[in-house]
Amino acid sequence: MPLRRTRFYQSIRTAWWRLVHLWRPMAGWTLLVWAVVIVLLGPLSSALLGWQLFRGDQAVIANEDLLFWLLTPAGLIYVVLAGGLALTGGVVRYSGLFYIVTDDLEGHRATVARTALRLAPQLPALFRLCVAAVVAGAVLALPLAAGLGVVYLVFLGAHDINYYLSVQPQEWTHALWAAGTWSFLWVCGAAYVVGRSALALPAFLDGHRGVRVALRKAWRLAAGRTARLLKLLAFSALAWLAVRLAANATYLAVASAAVEWIAGMSDSLQPIVIATALYLAGSFALDATVGFLGFSYLATVLTKFYHEDTELHAEAAPVRRLHRLPFKVARGIRRRLRPIPVLLAVIVLVGGSLIGSRLLLERMPETRPVMVHAHRAGPPPAPENTLAALERAIAEGAEYSEIDVQRTRDGVLIVAHDADLMRVAGDPRRIATTDFADMAGLVQRPDDGTPPSERRIATLDDFMERARGRIRLNIELKYYGWDPELGSEVVRRIREMGMEDEVVLMSLSLDAVHQLRRLAPDIPLGYLSSVAVGDLVLLPVDFLAVAGPAASPRLIREARAREMEVLVWTINRADVMADMIERGAEGIITDDPALAVRVRDELAGMSPPARLLLRFRSLLLDEEADPERTVLVPPPSER
Repeated sequence: MPLRRTRFYQSIRTAWWRLVHLWRPMAGWTLLVWAVVIVLLGPLSSALLGWQLFRGDQAVIANEDLLFWLLTPAGLIYVVLAGGLALTGGVVRYSGLFYIVTDDLEGHRATVARTALRLAPQLPALFRLCVAAVVAGAVLALPLAAGLGVVYLVFLGAHDINYYLSVQPQEWTHALWAAGTWSFLWVCGAAYVVGRSALALPAFLDGHRGVRVALRKAWRLAAGRTARLLKLLAFSALAWLAVRLAANATYLAVASAAVEWIAGMSDSLQPIVIATALYLAGSFALDATVGFLGFSYLATVLTKFYHEDTELHAEAAPVRRLHRLPFKVARGIRRRLRPIPVLLAVIVLVGGSLIGSRLLLERMPETRPVMVHAHRAGPPPAPENTLAALERAIAEGAEYSEIDVQRTRDGVLIVAHDADLMRVAGDPRRIATTDFADMAGLVQRPDDGTPPSERRIATLDDFMERARGRIRLNIELKYYGWDPELGSEVVRRIREMGMEDEVVLMSLSLDAVHQLRRLAPDIPLGYLSSVAVGDLVLLPVDFLAVAGPAASPRLIREARAREMEVLVWTINRADVMADMIERGAEGIITDDPALAVRVRDELAGMSPPARLLLRFRSLLLDEEADPERTVLVPPPSER
């Protein structure tokens, strides 16, 4: 076996045995950091990031406005502060592990108390280091963002982005290749920079003050060793990921089978409640254990590399410690950081979690009435936002037809989603610069067998006349730019047709929300949010329409406390629909209203044990990969 390969596997093995040898102080330090993060850093972060100072007189900054706000001084400070706080927990955790491994390598007895006393004076400097790392990461990401922006302008700037996402023409393929190539080159460059800089944190902790000095020395000594370090870290991270996936899959399979068996043995809630509590405790323990082992192993690999493959440790100045700490205080800290008190604290926390889980599940609220909103007028195969789609939504039992309304150049209110008609009718003209007479004859795709008149570009008046007394309309005002007359014109037409009690209004634009609240306080109003900074429940609206990942139980609970409803979009799977209904959502926006109606009705007819089992299964699947729930900002085609 080649010498390099032998050395690589030897580093992997010795790092593992070092972790096994030091697992007790490493576990104690990890528990201490977790406790500090939960008790102190978490609330502090929430308070600072929720500070109104960042947002000025705006309660919420969301959607497209968020991008422009992030480029302001207040937005940039928010990003740097949020990133610095997010990194601090991980950096402090690694720092303690670094000292534990260093003490062991130098023949000292590694303890949690010794580590805490050694690290305490450096906490302010570590936070400044985290902030510097966020700034450096933002600068490093600029070439990636600029390159992707150029790709977008060159290949995808001619039409609405939804056309490219849906039709995927040749320009889309070219854009993917160009973006992929540029991203690959950027990742290679970023990996090189990270590899050359990875030793800066160990060097900083080892006495190379300040950040620039540590980074310069790490960069210099990493020359020629970057590839080996990256290989070690990549192998360790991939092994950690493989173990995590295997452990979670095995536990999920065993837990699901156990709960199914318990549910089949009895109709009583008590066994299922106990099984749920045990699952939650076991899931927490499994994630904590695998996470602890993986993070600690990576920290050990990096620390050993720093000591054994560089000369930085020999060049380091002595680290300043808390020599003047009063003896009684130091002794008290050491006594409280012993394994037994820490273990007792963990047992108390887990026991409290079990009791809380049981109480929570026993008090599970009854399912509230849920309204089904047919997305973009109605389901396929009818073309979106057409009268044909509206008829399908009615036939499938939806209570609302969700439609998109914007104005043509001559001021006609039409029902269309995109800024142009390229995707739905093969017409590249933008709606805002085209008269209605020039587009009224267009027939939308696909051909679902209905008459062409049912698939033409329809006006808001056409929809209100067809929907009257049959289905309510959820009217989303679409702004491509700001059209101050859109809201007032929509409200005027609703009043003229006497449809105030049969419509609701919503928009992605906060300006539109405030305008509509003044114009029509009697018409239910909602805010459509994809991503936001601030507290959404403070908005002057009657309901929120949020993407699936944002529909947390906490948001739904707080909205309900303010008598505000929550709609969730765009949900097309039965299990996700059931999950959202069980969380308390009052509305489901979907491309499959028939499925949503069936799921809602089945849930309403379920017995309490069956509903509790369904709630438990949704907990099992809540962290699994889901194409509808894994992105923070859903693509435009989903909105």
